[in-house]
Amino acid sequence: MLAFDYTSLTGESALDWSNRRVKMRRNILWMLLLLSICAPAFGETWYVRKDGGTRYSAKAPTGQCDGNADVAYRGRGVNQHCAFKDYRYLWDDQSYGNDAWVIAGGDTVILHDGPWRVGFDAATGKGAGYTWCFGGQGPYACTNPIIPAGTPSQHTRILGENYASCSAGNAVDKTKVTQIFGGFAVGSALNLSGAQYVDVQCLEVTSHAQCVSHGDPMLPRGCSRGGPLDDFDSDGVSTDVHTHDLTMQDLWIHGHTDRGVIGAIGGVVTCLRCDIAYNGMAGWDFDDGRQTASVHGVWNFNYSTIEWSGCNQISPGSGAYSCYGQSDGGYGDGVGTPPGMCLTANVDHSAFNYNTQDGLDLGHLDTGRCSMTITNSTARGNNGQPFKWGPNENPAVFTNNTVMANCMRMSQPMAGLPSTYNAHLGDFCRSNDALSFNFRQGGTALIANNTIVTYAPTSFDIGCWDDGGCSASTLTFKNNIVLGYDNPGTYNLGGKPGGPGGFYYQKTIGHVIRTNNLYYGIRGVGCPFGYLHESCGDPKFVAEPRFSREQDLDRFDYHLSATSPARGSGASPQ
Repeated sequence: MLAFDYTSLTGESALDWSNRRVKMRRNILWMLLLLSICAPAFGETWYVRKDGGTRYSAKAPTGQCDGNADVAYRGRGVNQHCAFKDYRYLWDDQSYGNDAWVIAGGDTVILHDGPWRVGFDAATGKGAGYTWCFGGQGPYACTNPIIPAGTPSQHTRILGENYASCSAGNAVDKTKVTQIFGGFAVGSALNLSGAQYVDVQCLEVTSHAQCVSHGDPMLPRGCSRGGPLDDFDSDGVSTDVHTHDLTMQDLWIHGHTDRGVIGAIGGVVTCLRCDIAYNGMAGWDFDDGRQTASVHGVWNFNYSTIEWSGCNQISPGSGAYSCYGQSDGGYGDGVGTPPGMCLTANVDHSAFNYNTQDGLDLGHLDTGRCSMTITNSTARGNNGQPFKWGPNENPAVFTNNTVMANCMRMSQPMAGLPSTYNAHLGDFCRSNDALSFNFRQGGTALIANNTIVTYAPTSFDIGCWDDGGCSASTLTFKNNIVLGYDNPGTYNLGGKPGGPGGFYYQKTIGHVIRTNNLYYGIRGVGCPFGYLHESCGDPKFVAEPRFSREQDLDRFDYHLSATSPARGSGASPQ
């Protein structure tokens, strides 16, 4: 038999082949090592459920669970592979002074069941609160510490258990959210100050308060902030200038005695399908009370709602129990901003309704340069202006929106609310305008394809904040329908017989382009105007009720009838 001659086939000796295999193995090992270094690490998943156990740690060696399995505690043993039984165990093992998260950046938390308390436990009963934040901040600051930051490719996630199916159409499904609530006078139920590359999703953030913190008189009663403390919180969500790349999705934020969301931001913050309602002072306030300026702030607010700001929601219950404006010891902006900053705002398919001050107030943005886009959005029933923006929002784009400036609506009864909800509410039509906006020299604003229904004394209040004037600024106003109602209730607020006024220019705007607009019921506006293709006439909406009382406009239908003169009369988008 002939011996197999490897060399005759490959040109390599057996020794050559052996050395080659060693080199191949070495190269493969190096490649695996490089992959292990360069590939993103997959974070851990943590679980909280009612049948879980206490947290095990080096400082709490009798703890029952490690939090890393979606299973119940089996009833015996320590450091078992099971879920935590309390949301607060994620950052507090109940050892002295320990308030550090057990999770790391890029991890995921899944909250089952609920409701989950934040802050001290109830003021009475066994273990009355003081095991949480033990040796720490006290009741007012007993919220979660800064959430560990994720990365651009792998965010840290705090999720309600139904996060994968937590919306119904384009709205949060309130039957699917997991509840967390603040109590025992804690400052905020969900602390997102310093949150970076973080997602919070499918959560109800609320309070079980049976008292209020603002208003004159405070109804049903004022919250006790001394001893003993009432079981309430101040704010739902807090942010600061270190907060950026934050996504808030499918959230229901309601019932807080102060703000739904409060604080400056330091980059991109997105709210998708957020419902923010019945918060005692404001819905979303970018002013932390110290006028801290946001830094490079970009606010994306999409398919979301802010309503009933300035109104208190008493637990248990729903709707507005008592409402107050700024003159009544309250506040009430749906969205508020401080001066001394800019904020790029992108608002789409969102609503701002029944706030006791302005709906969306970006009017104080007076420093730096930012832009604003508001599209496909609505507002109605606000005591102040539905929308307003400041001079440094440039360019400003306001298109395809529906605005109802019925600023006295909350002076009358509302279906489903107690008859006393507005017993101490004033400030109706406090701003006297439907839309208020401002320019700097060289600024531009596009207002197009909107439907605006109003009885506010002035329809459009237009300002210039540069002492030298705004000769190089441009307002483009086209394809809008403006319908006015004569409301005698506004006569002592600046209104006059004949309906609301049209355009009021505080200073001259250099370039005003008006075309293809339709006006009806606007006082002092005669036809023809001298502008291209503008006209006066009834737009003939599907339901355009006669106005004799505030409730009449609740039946308004903005769809155009088949015979509307507005059909086919708009200018091209360009």
